[in-house]
Amino acid sequence: MKPDFLQAGDKVAIVAPSGRVFKEELQENLEFLKSMELTPVFGNHLFEDYYSGYHYAGRIEQRLRDFQFAIDNEEIKAVWCARGGYGAVQLLDKLNWDTFLQKPKWIIGYSDITAFHNHLNNWDIPTLHAVTVKKLNVIYQNETLETLKTVLFGEKVKYQIQSHPFNKIGTSRGKLVGGNLSIIYSLSGSLSAIKGENLILFIEDWNENWYHLDRMMMNLKRSGLLSSIKGLVVGSFTRMDIEDENPEFLSDYDSTSYEIIRQFMENYTIPVCYQFPAGHIGDNRALMMGNEVKLNVYENNANLEFI
Repeated sequence: MKPDFLQAGDKVAIVAPSGRVFKEELQENLEFLKSMELTPVFGNHLFEDYYSGYHYAGRIEQRLRDFQFAIDNEEIKAVWCARGGYGAVQLLDKLNWDTFLQKPKWIIGYSDITAFHNHLNNWDIPTLHAVTVKKLNVIYQNETLETLKTVLFGEKVKYQIQSHPFNKIGTSRGKLVGGNLSIIYSLSGSLSAIKGENLILFIEDWNENWYHLDRMMMNLKRSGLLSSIKGLVVGSFTRMDIEDENPEFLSDYDSTSYEIIRQFMENYTIPVCYQFPAGHIGDNRALMMGNEVKLNVYENNANLEFI
C-alpha cells in the first residue's frame, strides 16, 4: 500500500485542511517544489478564511472539497498540506477514502497533519511527516528540504545522530508511527488512535505547558501505548511552558520536557533516542510514517533506517 514515488513533471496538490494561510507565506517552498520539476496545483479554497474561535482555511465543507479533490484526482501524485494549526481532525470521518485506498499517494505535513498520519498508518498506508508549505519563523537547514526531496523521489533514507545522555541503548525494528504529541493525545480512544503491534513511536511538540506534557505522557502510559511499543524516538520540544519562566523557551530541545519524558520511560526496557531532528524547528527531517524502520541506539550515536 506504499504510494508511488514521484517523478519530474508530476503534479502536487497544495491544500489547507487546517489553519488559514496567505499566499506570500507559501512562496519560498513553492519555488522549492518547482525546482524539483514538480507542478503545484492549488485547492480552490486554499486562501479562504473562516473564523469560529480560530481562523480556519475555510469552512469544513470548503476544506473537505479541496482535500477530497486532491486524494481522488488521478493526475495528483502527492498532497502537500499548506500548514498545520487545527482542523484536520474535522475532515477525517467526512472524507471518502475509497479511491485513495485503491491508489494511495503521499500526504505531506506535520503538526496538525499528524491526524492524517495516525489515521492512514492504521491502514498500513505510509505518509510523510515533513515540513508544510508554510514555513515557521525559523531558518531552515538544508536537510529540511533535501530530505523531503530524498523521500519523495524514492532514495534510501538513513539518519545518524549524536548520542544524548538520556538515550536508552538497544536495537529494535517496527513500524514508525506518531507525530505531534498533542494530536496523538487528542485522538486517544478514537478510530484514529495509534493501533497495532511492533510499533516505534515518534513524538514532538511545542507551545505546551510542562504539566500538560506530563498529562499527555500519562495518557500514553495508562492507555497501554507505552508498554506496547518497541522503541521511542523523541524529537524537538520547543517554546514549552511560559517564556518568562523557561530560560530554554527558544531551545530546540527543551531539557525540562526531556526530563519529564525520561521519567516516564525509565521502567521500560526498549531503545529510546532523544534529540532527533524533527518537529517545529529549522532542522525538520522527513520521516516516512507507517513505514518499517530499524532503530539502533548505541553508546556514541543512534541511527534510524527506513526499510
